[in-house]
Amino acid sequence: MKKTLLAALAAASATALIAPAVATAAPEPADVTATTATAVPAALAAAALPGAPAADHAATRTQWPETLGLPRAWAEKLILRDRPDLEIEHIPEGALVTMDYREDRVRIVHNALGLVSQVPAIG
Repeated sequence: MKKTLLAALAAASATALIAPAVATAAPEPADVTATTATAVPAALAAAALPGAPAADHAATRTQWPETLGLPRAWAEKLILRDRPDLEIEHIPEGALVTMDYREDRVRIVHNALGLVSQVPAIG
């Protein structure tokens, strides 16, 4: 009786864990090649592609809120794609920094996992 109950519980748990992942899995974009080493989230599919900046006002951008939560290397690429004239500084969360304001610098503040934890902005 116990073995049957445990087997049924294990099967139900496995189904509950697998079913939502299968049901919510996003389809792969058609232009992603099979040689891609890491998967790019669907929200970044257009941003990760080479080409023109994301918006016509790219030269006047001062903040990049879409990079919040991304790996710092991806954030740096997105910022430099919009504004290649800027200097990027990677700052660990909680580190001491100078309070000077520079129009040619963007600080990317990241957590211990390397994910952007504050909206990068010029300054």
